[in-house]
Amino acid sequence: MNKNEYLKKLDILLESLPYDERRDIMYDYEEHFKSGLSDGKTEEEISKELGNPETIAAGYIPNLHTREKNNYSTNTTRTTDNTRNGSQYSIGILIGMIFFNLIMIGLYIACWAVLASFFIVGIALVLSSVAVLIVSVFHSPMMYVSIPYDIITHPFLGFLLFIFIASAGGLIIIGTIMLMKLYASFTTKYIEWNKRIVRRDSYEKA
Repeated sequence: MNKNEYLKKLDILLESLPYDERRDIMYDYEEHFKSGLSDGKTEEEISKELGNPETIAAGYIPNLHTREKNNYSTNTTRTTDNTRNGSQYSIGILIGMIFFNLIMIGLYIACWAVLASFFIVGIALVLSSVAVLIVSVFHSPMMYVSIPYDIITHPFLGFLLFIFIASAGGLIIIGTIMLMKLYASFTTKYIEWNKRIVRRDSYEKA
């Protein structure tokens, strides 16, 4: 151990002493090093002759080792408490996310069911418009298709009804597809949000 390392360690061990007293002690040991170096000794040899800094500090502070043990016990207790609190916090987040996601799953499925029903309605309207067009063109009723007799006898009215129903069905299908895309994007962001929460919690525990 060289001079700087030795004196630095001793100064740290004596930090509980008043400044003036610690300064005098440190001055004395600096003089020991100066005297030894002038006699041709190395810093390591002088350090060995002086003895361990812990032993020297214990001579000035009788309860030094007791303080170190108490500090160690306090730090260990704080670390244990922090670990325990962190674990409880992590379990709380996990339980909260599970319940929240269970609720969201129900809403998620319900929203997809509503979107699917709108899509089916749009397809049904488009198929109905095709049926109306066929009936108005061929002037003959179709099975399971109920259309006013005036439309059968007036093809122009049937064509207008075809355009109206087909347009309504097409708009519903297009709108539903756009909503499905937005909902799929929301699903992706929601999953990423869950991943970020888990990663952040894992990072804080580490």
